[in-house]
Amino acid sequence: MAKKLMLSIVALVGIIALVLTGCGGGNGGEPIPLKNPGDFVAQTIGDVDSLDPAWGYDTASGEQTDYIYDVLLDYNGESTTTFIANLATEWTVVDTTQIKFKIRTGVTFHEGGNLTPEDVEYSFERMMVQDRGGGPAWMINLPLLGAYRTRNWEGVPGAYVPGAMIDNAVQVDGDWVVFNFAIEYPMTQWLQILTQPWGSILDKQWCVANGEWDPVVYSLYDDDPETGWKAYNAPAKGDSYLYNHANGTGPWKLDIWEAGEYIRLLKNEAYWKGSVPFNKVVTQFVDEWTSRKLALLNGDADYVYVPRMYIGELLDVADLEKKSELPELSNDCIFFNMNIDPDSDLIGSGLLDGNGIPPDFFTDENVRKGFALAFDYDTYLADAMLGEGTMLGSPLVDPLLGYDPLAAKYEQDLAAANTSLNLAWGGNVSALGFKFTMVYNSGNIPRKTACEILAEALYSLNPLYQISILPMSWPTILDNIFTETETSKGPLPLFQIGWIADYPDSDNFITPFMHSYGDFAYYQGYGYPSLDTKIETARYETNEATRITLYEELHDIYVDDCPGIMLCQPLGRRFFTKYIHGFYFNPTIPGQPGPLYYMSKS
Repeated sequence: MAKKLMLSIVALVGIIALVLTGCGGGNGGEPIPLKNPGDFVAQTIGDVDSLDPAWGYDTASGEQTDYIYDVLLDYNGESTTTFIANLATEWTVVDTTQIKFKIRTGVTFHEGGNLTPEDVEYSFERMMVQDRGGGPAWMINLPLLGAYRTRNWEGVPGAYVPGAMIDNAVQVDGDWVVFNFAIEYPMTQWLQILTQPWGSILDKQWCVANGEWDPVVYSLYDDDPETGWKAYNAPAKGDSYLYNHANGTGPWKLDIWEAGEYIRLLKNEAYWKGSVPFNKVVTQFVDEWTSRKLALLNGDADYVYVPRMYIGELLDVADLEKKSELPELSNDCIFFNMNIDPDSDLIGSGLLDGNGIPPDFFTDENVRKGFALAFDYDTYLADAMLGEGTMLGSPLVDPLLGYDPLAAKYEQDLAAANTSLNLAWGGNVSALGFKFTMVYNSGNIPRKTACEILAEALYSLNPLYQISILPMSWPTILDNIFTETETSKGPLPLFQIGWIADYPDSDNFITPFMHSYGDFAYYQGYGYPSLDTKIETARYETNEATRITLYEELHDIYVDDCPGIMLCQPLGRRFFTKYIHGFYFNPTIPGQPGPLYYMSKS
């Protein structure tokens, strides 16, 4: 009860701060000055994971990639179903397994090379060749190769793909690039996928010159892991030159990235679209909220990330441009790792002896359901989200097919939680207790709050249930989630992470969370063949009513299996100084500041 009271008091800080901040302009009620004219300065909590478009699969990386690179086509403003030309001037659907794009001429890369159709071919082939674990390549692999991945551990069925298939999947035909699908795939989903950072177009010649995959030397027709394309398959993050170097055709080019501190981009003076609205785009990584708040109110930052519980400190500041109730296509979840790396230093003794947990601790569904039933969802929604969100029972979010606000979801029931945990591991969990460490990405106050809520609830059931909480930097937590050995997954017993739509379809929420090869499910050790079949049936079903029924069934399976503690779909908020104009909301735009090329400062 003490913890819940503390959290409730913290949630009141924002309201009290309204009196302290006042209703005027900036710090102390003074007007916020216009600083750094011509530049856009943002402060946020998460450093970039990688600048490589074939690696980055997080919003911090995607935001910067989106500024630096161009893609074949873009969404038309706020729409997620209509498209406008970008590096492709036109496109034609040939049939259900082929689509082609005419590539724009007269476009120059930041380092001086000219865009060609061969650059487009190379960019997508390199994505399939690299296919790093936990990355975005599955969305390219699946339509073009009929497989989720090209990497594999020995003995994993269905993972091996011959390089000749990669070569056939993307072909140059004069000024056109042709995509040949291995399966019939929904064309609208493919177009949606191409708008995102993993669709970024690279300079082939520049990449090869800097040690990236060379299709002449490491041929797609040589599947030997030493001499062929496999030599570049499933690399470590730092192995790629593109990890911290970039050469796109986009409105801004990389100047400097000081990891953990800031990244600075400079205007592309030769941008093919014409005028670029900001001379510099600077993103600073600042974990402490009070520092970010002061920067915003002093005009030193044009946009800052505002933790939900602190929005009250800014709502009545007159000199801010405030966007609220934005319908995010996203969710947040606490995932159970059912095959923890036994060498993890977060599981104590590694045994069910009261001083740790075994690596397979969460394979017992009574443990998972006990945790889910213990979690205080009402307190989380009230204190971490200030009521600005909808609690979920499965990954499906409003308004996607299959989402039902009345569908089953977990609620706190301590008696039922106690019953489940008493049954777990033959009664040994309640008799012996457990100890392990949860982590959250540093600076993310709602996730810290969720960890505290879970730890407090379990401790209240039994003082032998002990969870420590540890902050971890964003790139580090990603490295620890998306890793594996040949016999186990990563070192995190529980990992908490959010999801934002890659493409606005129910499949993009069900596959990552529930399919055996889904980026979350795979790294939890969750999934099974009959479930995979149902997911794939739902993906390709053309009858909407039938598709809705299938996703409703998948929702119920998620609740029953309980592979994670599903939290909420938030409403979005953004806070800019009054000098920033042109923001519009499209729920698939990576990062928080929005469509920066279409924005301005004055």
